[in-house]
Order: sequence, then structure tokens, then C-alpha cells
Amino acid sequence: MLAWVRGIALGCAMLGGAVAAHAQSAVPSDNWSVSITTGNTFQTIQSANNSRRALTIQNNNTADNCYVNVDGSVAAGSTTATSVTTTGSKQSVTAAKASILLLPGGSYTRYYPYTDGGPIVATCASNGDSLYVAIQ
Repeated sequence: MLAWVRGIALGCAMLGGAVAAHAQSAVPSDNWSVSITTGNTFQTIQSANNSRRALTIQNNNTADNCYVNVDGSVAAGSTTATSVTTTGSKQSVTAAKASILLLPGGSYTRYYPYTDGGPIVATCASNGDSLYVAIQ
């Protein structure tokens, strides 16, 4: 009988401590896709933003390479040949070398906490080339 009472007491304690569960919903992505205005000249896609949760950038082109920089070492208006100083090693290199190379159809994806909060700048080889950009 004592075991039965202990079992009931334990069951009540376990049920009484239940916590309400809330449904989780997906964070929507914002589409920041761009067409390149001037080939080989970096343009701003998004200014610095420390609240990014995820970032995906895809080169939509079939023939041209694109360059993306997310750490702030390449300023908008720089060409791929502009000399820049990298943020980490403080080395002087071309803007193309300080950036992520996206081959045709290639993509770059990062998730929190590995999303850099710097401005996102990018360029491709030709005017009118496009990049798909999704930011959460």
C-alpha cells in the first residue's frame, strides 16, 4: 500500500512539473538579390549588420566568376584590382584576393554564430550578372 501511495505521489510530482511547450517557427529569409551595375567593381549588398542568423549567396551566372566580401576589408566602389588591407593578417592584397571567389553556380553559406557582421559587398565580371542573396 505504501508503495502504491509513493507511486501516485511520484506521478503527481512529475505531471505537476510539466512545462508548456511552444511550437517553433522558421525564421523567414529576406531576399537581397542584386544585378551587378558595373562589372569588376564592388557594390554594397547590405551594410554592416550584427544580427544576421544565416547568409546564403549564390552566383547565378553560367560563365562569369563573382567575388564577395563580408568582413569589411573591401569597400564599395573598389575594383577587383584595388589594393586593400585584410582585417586579420593586415596584409596588402587585391580586393579579389581578399574576397570569396564564387565560380559560376557556386554558393557561400554561413549560419549563426559564424555569420560575419561586416558589410556585404560583391561584384561579378560583367554588367548585369546577378547574385542570389538570402539573409536571415
